[in-house]
Amino acid sequence: MEIEKNLEILNACRYCPMCRHVCTSGLLSNLESDFPRGRGLIIYHIYKGVEEYSPDLVNSIYNCVLCGCCWSNCEGGYRMHELVKSAREDIVHLGKQPEAAKEIKDSLIEKDNPYGMDKQSSFSASIEEKKSDILYYMGPEVNYKNHEIARAAIKIFNKLKINYTILKDEPASGKIMSLLGYTADAKRKAKQVYDRIMKIRCRDIIVSDPLAYDAFKNDYKGWGFNFEGKVRVLHISEYLALLLKEGDLKLGEIKKKITLVDSEYLGRFNRIFEQPRDLIKASVNANFTEMRCSKEKLLATGEAAFVFKGRKFSDGKKLGEKICSMAQDIDAEEIVTLSATAKNNLKNCPGPKILDIAEFVAELI
Repeated sequence: MEIEKNLEILNACRYCPMCRHVCTSGLLSNLESDFPRGRGLIIYHIYKGVEEYSPDLVNSIYNCVLCGCCWSNCEGGYRMHELVKSAREDIVHLGKQPEAAKEIKDSLIEKDNPYGMDKQSSFSASIEEKKSDILYYMGPEVNYKNHEIARAAIKIFNKLKINYTILKDEPASGKIMSLLGYTADAKRKAKQVYDRIMKIRCRDIIVSDPLAYDAFKNDYKGWGFNFEGKVRVLHISEYLALLLKEGDLKLGEIKKKITLVDSEYLGRFNRIFEQPRDLIKASVNANFTEMRCSKEKLLATGEAAFVFKGRKFSDGKKLGEKICSMAQDIDAEEIVTLSATAKNNLKNCPGPKILDIAEFVAELI
């Protein structure tokens, strides 16, 4: 059992209710089995052989959105999300995963996106790939649904005369499959991506998608595909903040009250908090305002939410509404996001303008 690798987490979390008030999935469903303690008890019973994975118990494991809110609010620092990922590997090994998870996995293998969209609809379908020092990696949501973010990044590169390339028919990173429990499939996909990137001979990979960023920085090394010492991996906010610091990027000033939506997979898991703030503050100065829940205490944007109640996740609007409400509390006129997922889940927020960090910068150069 993969869960045996995380018995310390299991023993610590199965009787502890202290993070209950921040659990994203539990607050969405109001089911005790969807809070960390309930999930811990389920996994413990599975481990002890008291229960077997029934469809309801499997759904509880897949209902977790892997946002890490429980971890950020845990006095002991226990990573419940790691235990959940281990349980999903066991479920996949048993062939008991939800059909929705299998559909997403198959779509990622065949079409490099989790939505079942045809490859010809991707931004990268018409790209002419070339060797370059800079590789821009979009991730599936930008590549298939949010072409405006890719266009904003390209506008920045062109304005700054940065020679860049994009992978033709950009392959998915493998991260989503690994989060769903398909580790072997994720590694196979990661090898494809790694080999493609090595052929480019780039110096830097500039990434828009926080999940892909996390995969490149943290997963690939363990899977046998190490970028360290060969290629530098930077989120686009890191890259632009570095250019700003070095004087190669200059931004115009705007007089609006602006706030930032932090990213689970950039902030909570990779400590990228200050770089996007540096970019915003360079233009608005004192008009940058923090929301009540930010940085380590950020609310989930749904970056790793793919399956819920046995179906493909469709509650992103509810996550966006919570963030929107906090932005309205501080009278924000613009909300800057760090992932296409966050932007899409906030798109119905009345009042503030919603911009990805690349769009924000592109408007000011």
